[in-house]
Amino acid sequence: MRIKSGLLVFILSLVFDLAFGQGDANLLLQYRKGPDMSRYRKWNFDLHLRGVYMSPQGNHAVPKIGYAFGGNIQYKYANSFGATTGVDLLSVHYQYQLNDNTTTDQIRYLSFPLAIRVFPTARTHFETGLLYHHLLKAENSAIVDLRQNTNTYPEGVFKNAFGWLFGVHYNIWKKFYLSLEYRFFKRATITQRIQKNNFNGFLVGVNFLIRSHNRKGP
Repeated sequence: MRIKSGLLVFILSLVFDLAFGQGDANLLLQYRKGPDMSRYRKWNFDLHLRGVYMSPQGNHAVPKIGYAFGGNIQYKYANSFGATTGVDLLSVHYQYQLNDNTTTDQIRYLSFPLAIRVFPTARTHFETGLLYHHLLKAENSAIVDLRQNTNTYPEGVFKNAFGWLFGVHYNIWKKFYLSLEYRFFKRATITQRIQKNNFNGFLVGVNFLIRSHNRKGP
């Protein structure tokens, strides 16, 4: 309930910013000050660190806090539109809620996005796009591979998967952005297993923008 309330407050604040934020023309007329052209560079880079709250679809497991960190590269086709790609290390952590199983899983992926971004205001941008998750390692808190006597799941239980993302980023201070992202990804799963390849959830964190020296346009 607290997470849903926090997300609602965050979204309402973005709507307020979109509804009442002043455009570049108003700033120029009222304060004789134009837009910050450093925001409109063609190439930009960012580093990010996020908390992850994801679990398999269904009611057999509950999410625990994971993490994600990495970087993105952004190309702006126009002041209000661009594309981005990058890579991050994504750790999904959750606990089973079954009568005979309360163990936890930790699944690590390399995640590669290919997304578009729109910039409705100078401080806010939205993104959506495709994701590819390359499986690195899948572990459980108990022994799951009896042959190898290890916590690591055997090959084939968890797999690489495609998915989709929806995100919003808000400039809170200088080059720091607060980010909220919803992701889901899935892959065909053997129905008898409780281990699923269908995940969804939220990522919340901070992005640090590294601007290039070249500016977009004339």
